Amino acid sequence: MSIKLKGSTDGSVTLQAPADTSPTGTDKTFTLPTQDGTDGQVLATDGNGNLSFADDSDTILESNRNLIINGAQQVDQRGSGSSAIGTLTNGKYITDRWNVRGQDNTTGQCSQSTNAPAGFVNSLLIEVGGTATTTGAGGNRFIRHNIEGYVLRPLRWGTAGAKAATMSFWVKSNVTGTYSFCFFSGALNQHYATTYSINSTNTWEYKTISVPGPTSGSFYTENQLALYCQWDLGSGSNFQTSNLNQWASGDKRFASGRVDLFNNANAHLRITGVQFEAGSTATQFEHRSYADELIRCQRYYETTYLSGYSEGHNFNESYPFSTSHPIAFNFIASDDAVAAQSYTFQVSKRNNPTVRIFSAKDGATNQALTYKATGGTDVNHGISVVNTSPTHVMLGTFLGATGQANESYLHLVAESEL
Repeated sequence: MSIKLKGSTDGSVTLQAPADTSPTGTDKTFTLPTQDGTDGQVLATDGNGNLSFADDSDTILESNRNLIINGAQQVDQRGSGSSAIGTLTNGKYITDRWNVRGQDNTTGQCSQSTNAPAGFVNSLLIEVGGTATTTGAGGNRFIRHNIEGYVLRPLRWGTAGAKAATMSFWVKSNVTGTYSFCFFSGALNQHYATTYSINSTNTWEYKTISVPGPTSGSFYTENQLALYCQWDLGSGSNFQTSNLNQWASGDKRFASGRVDLFNNANAHLRITGVQFEAGSTATQFEHRSYADELIRCQRYYETTYLSGYSEGHNFNESYPFSTSHPIAFNFIASDDAVAAQSYTFQVSKRNNPTVRIFSAKDGATNQALTYKATGGTDVNHGISVVNTSPTHVMLGTFLGATGQANESYLHLVAESEL
């Protein structure tokens, strides 16, 4: 059977039913959606004849659609292992771009984990430890990923043309219940709080959260902090709201009645496969190579230490530094007692970074292991940051007199987090 649609001029469109090879013939019924889709969407079936509008597959699988950096938790430049998160004032970055805070907790720790769902290798692990505690009204307990204005810009949030977006992730915990998630602007004047459920103990579960684009509020579009993405772990009542699933003014971050993870002794939670993309439908996770993800992370944090070593590590070794592999400078005081050298970063930073210097021998701060003159002994010698830019740092040292020189071995880190 076929249906032919003929226009008023030459040409027609024919809908042709496929040949049915079954002995008795089988009717094929497709049910159309009750409303139109959006521009660019196509009809898709659920396998049972029910049609709905969905994003075209060519659009779904385009690259660079994930606005989250290191969503698979594979990059861990800081190499901090199991890090206490307790009462840190501003939280702590564990895996790159992922900040965790557990205010008033004294036994909790975080680390990069190899426990992950199928298709992933790593996750971010939060462990409460043996002491369950609440926090004060202004306390902060969260997993947070901050998004830069240049990254958020394509969504046009805060304008009349704001686009809908979807957050998706894998999560696993030994504490079931209703958890809270929130988007809030870098200017802290717009928020969108919602919830998700963990239904089974110690089981990887896939979650999606779709959000309409906010047409008001301040969402920066350059190198400032444009958007906080926060998974609440038990923050204080000052940030609580019952106004869910809609954009609202002010700085609120979690739903009332949610799980307070840090008030559960020996609780733990893992998260990975985090994706944030334009559109109201989650797509499959965009896997990026380690090299690609590392470059994105280095815009915010870069280190000369090899993977697995945190800043300030005491290698207790001297030249030729077979384990620590530091960077080296020859400082020469040509016309006065002070000499300077520049180091170019692997990736341009978001802003002028904070640079920290450590001796290649023992990790002493603002020191370099130095050799001076033939047969000279190796000693730590003071090194200072003269100035920084997004592309490089100038380092200076005092050599004591004109015409002096030394060899200096050190490690440095450059940080320009949001």
